[in-house]
Amino acid sequence: QLSPRFTDSMIGMTLALQYAIVAMLAGWGGSLADAQERISPRWGLGRVKVLGFALTLGTIAFLGHGLPEYTYNDSITLLDSTAILVWHIGMRCIYAVSMGIVAPCMDGLALAHLDCIDGASASDFGIERMYGAIFWGVGSLAAGIGIDYFGFDFLYTLLIISTLLSYISMGIYLWGLSKDTTGAFIISRGDESADISADSRYQNEEEAISTEGENEDDIISNADLLRMIYRTGYGRALLIFVFMLAMGIAVVDNLAFIFFDALGASSTMDGWTVVFTVMFEIPVFYVAPKLLEKYGPGKLLLAAGMAYVVRVIGYTLVPEGKMYLVLMLETLHGLTYAGSKAGGVEFIQQIIPEGYEASGQGILIFVTYFGVVAGLISAGWMQETFGARVMYRAMAAIVCVGIAVLFLAESTHDKQDHQEKSESNENSLLIKSSSSASAASDFADASTERYMKKLKYDSLNKYAT
Repeated sequence: QLSPRFTDSMIGMTLALQYAIVAMLAGWGGSLADAQERISPRWGLGRVKVLGFALTLGTIAFLGHGLPEYTYNDSITLLDSTAILVWHIGMRCIYAVSMGIVAPCMDGLALAHLDCIDGASASDFGIERMYGAIFWGVGSLAAGIGIDYFGFDFLYTLLIISTLLSYISMGIYLWGLSKDTTGAFIISRGDESADISADSRYQNEEEAISTEGENEDDIISNADLLRMIYRTGYGRALLIFVFMLAMGIAVVDNLAFIFFDALGASSTMDGWTVVFTVMFEIPVFYVAPKLLEKYGPGKLLLAAGMAYVVRVIGYTLVPEGKMYLVLMLETLHGLTYAGSKAGGVEFIQQIIPEGYEASGQGILIFVTYFGVVAGLISAGWMQETFGARVMYRAMAAIVCVGIAVLFLAESTHDKQDHQEKSESNENSLLIKSSSSASAASDFADASTERYMKKLKYDSLNKYAT
């Protein structure tokens, strides 16, 4: 009786408000984590401190939802009901602030850690993210069963246990860093050779050499980072796709359970739907590095989009009482979520300079969550006005538009990449000829250096030219 009675559109608007806050704060949250890391005396300590603060804030906000239950009795007035509604919305806003910090901080910390390990790279992010998918599935199933048997209050107990375990994990992580003997996690400030300037990571080899001497301590704003990504046709196409896919995924993640209830699902069955999604996220995350190496982030994102379209069109064909068919469709979520996450992170990481890992992921989250906001507002209205089946077909059409935009950009760059490889082979022959004619020639040395850098960042240049 203390719970406000939301319509579908009200639920969409409330969730949209939460995600709008995440979108607006994600860039700042990533910058905050990177800034604290730059002034931290120990590697990783700055980002972990920010992560711990945001985790605490989010936990307090979620627990705050339970306060009205112990403050009001069952006989409440209309004014009391309004106050309860305002309180819940306020708690969601505070929780959204914590999400806007935790998400880019966590991804940035993982990427920075991978950069420090010999033989690892940002493309291995999927393997690390796989463990998050495992615990997400376990937690969702536990929550579903717990709510059925003990009521919603079970979530508060589960949250407290999870938060305490997170604190312990962060402590163990910092302790492990302090015991590291490889020297990979030692802060070396002012080492110009340790970083390549931001411009050299998305311009051609001649520009890379000319900017290599820039001061790496210059702070790059989030607006500059966004321009690095958005300055090219490929970057714009990819961001458009990410935005439209986020519109679609938001509907499944936040409004699907309303549709499942109409099909006759229990809370336990809702939990099982999450387990099925995670079961297929895990193998996709595991093989993500190989997929990225062979196909690149663009094609992985296209596969994620197509899996989404098939899934939601399938929703519209499921008759009432046939939830087992939904479980079969949920297996496609693994490719959609894991593919979009790994592909998006890899693309952004190729463009963003070292030391701005969390900031770069904050920008990706910024674009993603504005897509979530747009999806929830439009989908909530469509579901209430036309029904869930029409709404899901409309979301499939929107994602298809994003697929078409990215497909055109990917096709264009495949052709450009083929031309660049041909030109590189010709340049290689010229460089070898010049080196043979005059081994001591400064021009030959500079040309060789440029060509080696071209080879090293060839995959990078594909997405930034």
